[in-house]
Amino acid sequence: MFQNIIYLRLFTLFYSENQQKMTGLMKQTFDKISRLSEEKQNALAAYLQKHMDDLLQKAEKEKRIEEGNYTIDDFNEETQQAIKNIEEYKNLTVCENKSEKVTEEKDSQESSLAEDSLPRKRIQKEALLYTLLESWLVAQGYQSQDVSAGRSLGKWGNPDVAGISALDSLNGLSIELVTIEAKVSLDDWEKWIFEAVSHKRFANRSYFAFAHPEETVTKIPQDMRYYAELYNIGVLVLSIDNAKYKELQSGNLREPLDSEEVEVIEIFSAPYNFVQPKYQLKFCNALGISCLKELYRWGKTDE
Repeated sequence: MFQNIIYLRLFTLFYSENQQKMTGLMKQTFDKISRLSEEKQNALAAYLQKHMDDLLQKAEKEKRIEEGNYTIDDFNEETQQAIKNIEEYKNLTVCENKSEKVTEEKDSQESSLAEDSLPRKRIQKEALLYTLLESWLVAQGYQSQDVSAGRSLGKWGNPDVAGISALDSLNGLSIELVTIEAKVSLDDWEKWIFEAVSHKRFANRSYFAFAHPEETVTKIPQDMRYYAELYNIGVLVLSIDNAKYKELQSGNLREPLDSEEVEVIEIFSAPYNFVQPKYQLKFCNALGISCLKELYRWGKTDE
């Protein structure tokens, strides 16, 4: 019986987040256990002893992800490889050591400045798509806003555009979060699509969006369907007039694109994913939403 209590107490302490409720929960648990036969008590203790390490490791990983301190080893092999590809593209390195993450510096400051100018130009081009995507989300029934300037959620935790749908019912307030990661072309889409995947830790629906000339909009890579279905994300194609698309790619386009110039095609719908409320709240706080008043005032609407 002593062994039973030790493992049950560890189990209860680890999974109870409310200290006030913990004592009552432990008492109820022990009362129920005491009514079991000795054989069943020993079987339960053996099970907890066998699986405790796995439970602890899983919970620790969830905590690291929540705090933004996760490492590459917290993902499966396929995702790890994609992450490494992105890191190499950005000249970043995630250390093999599970307890450490480091960003390697360039060998020279001169080459660093030259490289840094490329992402800035890309981001400036992407920003021309945000107004259009905001309008698309509003048309889908969401409050929407360009949130690309946010940096508080760490690497891969800051989408370009976000949408919120709030439903106030007898059961209380429930919210649905949707995010969009936008790119100006299909270049390296196998890498960038994982930015949209990473947003699923706080978003109920996540989209990967990219601009594409309308002339060849039917020639979307078939592998994209595999990625979308495998990681449960949606895909949006921004079909743009060929001449306007060339302006966008060359950097000569100065004004944001609008719905009269671009057709937004949802080639793969984003399925709904359940997200723990604490992760939703963390994302809302990052958006500057901490109360109902701020929630209903946030973003653009169709009103």
